[in-house]
Amino acid sequence: MNLPVAYKTNQPKKLRQLMKEKDCIICPGVFDGISAHIANAAGFDALYLAGSGASGSVIGEPDLSVITGVELADTARMIVNVCDAPVIADADTGFGGPLNVARTVALYEAAGVAGCHIEDQTFPKRCGQLAGKDVVDMETYLERIVAAVRARQNPDFLIIARTDARNATTFGGEKAGEEAFEEGVKRLKAALDAGADVAFMESPRTKEEAERLVKALAPHPCMINVLPNGLTGNYTVEDCKRLGFKLAIYPCTGFIPAAIAMEKSYAALRDKGTDLEHCGNWQIKDFFERVGLKASWDFDREVAEKTRTDINPKKYEEMQGHDLV
Repeated sequence: MNLPVAYKTNQPKKLRQLMKEKDCIICPGVFDGISAHIANAAGFDALYLAGSGASGSVIGEPDLSVITGVELADTARMIVNVCDAPVIADADTGFGGPLNVARTVALYEAAGVAGCHIEDQTFPKRCGQLAGKDVVDMETYLERIVAAVRARQNPDFLIIARTDARNATTFGGEKAGEEAFEEGVKRLKAALDAGADVAFMESPRTKEEAERLVKALAPHPCMINVLPNGLTGNYTVEDCKRLGFKLAIYPCTGFIPAAIAMEKSYAALRDKGTDLEHCGNWQIKDFFERVGLKASWDFDREVAEKTRTDINPKKYEEMQGHDLV
C-alpha cells in the first residue's frame, strides 16, 4: 500500500549512489509543501531546501539568520515526507558552536534529509548574495565541520562544507579579488581534510574561477549555487556540467517565480476586481491534484477495501453474547 505521506529510509545512500552515476545532479530549490510536490513531480534527481525561500515562507522574514534550525528541520521533514527525490538542506552556520552544529545534524538526519551544507559566516549570517557578510577564523570554521562529521549517525549523510570567503568583508567584500578566492580554496581543502564530503564555495565570480576551484579540489566533488542575476553568473545546467560540478543547486527556481505570479494575481484582484486571468483554467481540484489528492484518495480507498475484505467489521458487529466468551 502506497502512503500519500511517508518517512523515507536512507535517502543519504540514494544520493551517494546518484553521485556515482551522474555527472552533475541538478537540485532545484523547494521551500514549502507546494513547491516540494511540484518539483518532485517534475522528475528531478534531487531537491534543495533553500533557507532563503523557507525563511520567507515559513517565518515571513528575509534570509538574515532569523529562522532557527528547528524550524528548518521541521520544514525539511515535511518536504522529505512528500518527495521521492533525496533532499539537501541548508543548515546555515550550524546555528552556533560545536554542540549546536551536532544537534542540527541530528535534527536533519531525523528529518530524513540526505545531507546539508554548513558555512563559515559569522553569526548572524545573511544570504550569500548580500553585501556586508563576513567569515569566522579558520579554526572556528573547522570546528563546525568536525562537529558535523562526528555527529552524523549515518555515514552516508552528506556533509557539504561551504565557504563565503570569496565575498567576505575581511577580504574586500564586493571588491574582493584573488586573495579572497585563494582563502576560500584553503578553507575548503581544510574542510575536506576534516571529513567533509563535498566542497561549496559561495559565488566564484567567473567561469575561470569555477574551473580553477573544481581543479584545485579534485578529486573531491564540488557544488555550485546558481541564482538569477547573482554573483556567480547565470549558469545553465550545461555550464555546470562542463565546469565539472557534481552538484548544482538552483535555490530560486520555485520562490521567485511564485512571488512574481502572486504579485500579478493580487494586483489584478485589487485593480480589476478579478483574479481569473491569473488562475488559467484551473479549479481548486487542480491545485489539490498537484499536492497529492490522488494518492490521498487512493490510500483512503485501499484502507476501506482492506478493512472490509480482510477484517470484515460486520462479523464483529453481529456477535452475540456467547461469542464474546
